[in-house]
Amino acid sequence: MKTTQCPRSTYQIEGEFLGFIPKPGGELKYIQVQVKERIIPIKLAKELRETLGRTLLEGDRLLVFLEQQVSGGGSKLKLKTDRVERLSASDRPIVFESASVSSASKLRKDQKGKILLCRKSSCSKRGGKQLYHALKETLQQLGLQDRVSIELTGCQKQCKKAPSLILMPGKVKHTYVDPDRLTSLLEAHYKLSSV
Repeated sequence: MKTTQCPRSTYQIEGEFLGFIPKPGGELKYIQVQVKERIIPIKLAKELRETLGRTLLEGDRLLVFLEQQVSGGGSKLKLKTDRVERLSASDRPIVFESASVSSASKLRKDQKGKILLCRKSSCSKRGGKQLYHALKETLQQLGLQDRVSIELTGCQKQCKKAPSLILMPGKVKHTYVDPDRLTSLLEAHYKLSSV
């Protein structure tokens, strides 16, 4: 039997932090996030539990990154996260990220990055055109215009979740991308603070 690595996609949800779901012994293993009328329990990576337990307050707005794994005949959205952003009133969110997050997305000074953006009409109508212009502007603001290119692609099979993009290196997919959150998204992916 062959074993192959399952392709992974990253999805993000934004909602209100309702609190922790403690396990026996008081361990803070899950958070509850309300997205519209749904309350979603999300398992935290071990490295985040203590930090978030001291930091988050009920009512905080969170942007939570979830991982989808595709295997065999279907896909499953794992309700586990190793990255949470607390959205504050200021322009810059506070990012909590597990140390175990892959360093594949860390952009070395000699390495080029790439953003794959669908150019098909369905995605363009759902915000793809605006996202393209916002990406160009954000790359310029971050000083990444010479190190990260935007490549227009054919259909990425994410039409209903548009606008979407894939950040390289790492092949990290993001759907329902909000142009107002591009700065934190690109900074986190390309780890600008460590360049």
